[in-house]
Amino acid sequence: MAVSNCAPRASPSYLAGKLLKSLPMSPLGVRCVQLQSVFEVALSVDSLAGPGAAALRRLYAFTAGTARCRVGPELSRKYGMEPDNAQLVVSITNKATLEQAWYNEVRTRKPQTFKADAAGLVDPTDGGRMCDFCNWRTLTAEDTWGRIERPHAVTGSNLFKYGEPAHGLVLFKHHNPLSFSREQLKDFLAVSADWFTAAAVVHPDACHPFFIWNCGPRAGASQFHGHGQLMLTALPVPAQARLTQQSELHAQAHPGTSLYHDMVQAHAAVGLARALGQGEDRCWILAHLAPQKDMEVVLLGSSLTSPVFVAALHASLRALVDSLGVQTFNCGILNVPLKQPQLLQQPAGGVESCPAANGLPREARLDDSQGLMLAFSKGMGSDEDVLRLLPSGMEWRPLMARVVSRGKTTSPASDFGCLEVIGHASIGHTDPFLLIQRIDDQLASVQL
Repeated sequence: MAVSNCAPRASPSYLAGKLLKSLPMSPLGVRCVQLQSVFEVALSVDSLAGPGAAALRRLYAFTAGTARCRVGPELSRKYGMEPDNAQLVVSITNKATLEQAWYNEVRTRKPQTFKADAAGLVDPTDGGRMCDFCNWRTLTAEDTWGRIERPHAVTGSNLFKYGEPAHGLVLFKHHNPLSFSREQLKDFLAVSADWFTAAAVVHPDACHPFFIWNCGPRAGASQFHGHGQLMLTALPVPAQARLTQQSELHAQAHPGTSLYHDMVQAHAAVGLARALGQGEDRCWILAHLAPQKDMEVVLLGSSLTSPVFVAALHASLRALVDSLGVQTFNCGILNVPLKQPQLLQQPAGGVESCPAANGLPREARLDDSQGLMLAFSKGMGSDEDVLRLLPSGMEWRPLMARVVSRGKTTSPASDFGCLEVIGHASIGHTDPFLLIQRIDDQLASVQL
């Protein structure tokens, strides 16, 4: 595909219907500052220029084409579709990871014939009165090294393990899984980091940490109460192994850059990257072009205990929950830094027994009082502001968090079908440009 149209402001539905036939041309090589949808990106990718445009074309493959069908009068009236039907379908594929997403604005009108409880996410524990995790002292297991506790979060051991040698739990101390402040999330991540350190003391031959957060039954949670799972294993989970391999292969194929640099540059080139930072500590927020599931946000940070990573993850999750109506999500974190811990003296009860996973003093790790430097662009044209903050070394291996929505809780239909399970592709229901706008709203309200 070689399309040089650079579209002015237009809704995806307009683009799908008109296929840009009446839109003005822009000179080849001049960046289009009005990009507002993933459809516009796919149709103008070859004409984009600037620091990140080469990375965009290096890392992502785009297709954009028309899928047609004939619609009879009765069907046309029922769903408001044109008889001579033409739909713009876009695909975006990460050439390094082979992640692939398909977009079609018309699918937002797809009917759902299955019926479900309109109440959405339902608490089966009578507001926590019958909740095991609210009674964590007596109704959750404890790791052999005890628990790690902070004011808003505490660890336990998973009673029904699928990972070894260490498989733990991290619990919010409050019940509602969708209501969490940045302070509560900070403790949630801090005790997780300390759990990884403690597990590594006991199991020095296990060196592959993985953080899991399933929110809601559609996301795989078996308990309503907000909680995550922590694994330290001798073998990496496949996603971690593939990420490590893909990073190495991409660096070999494209000397002078890296998979993570290209991800940030590619998203910055079209206005889908934001940077949050304090001193040398940065976190990049990407509204993913090729999401694994709907509304995917990718965060590249330094550690679980980084104040800017906590702020970025909190803003991203609150954007999904508060602005986009998400009630069920997955959050997985790869490349978790695992420090070589020193053997520790366990205080009575095992509480607060582990040092910070990033080696900083506890009082310094999560101190937000110094303020954060917020550097995020409002769209195309200021991607240099994001790119200049990137680490210069090609050895950069950031912590990678991936957050996805798991669909509507009111729908009994699964959001995982054959396309996902067997085809390993996904359907992009929400335009990443809408997602980044909602994240911007959250970032704008961060108290610095």
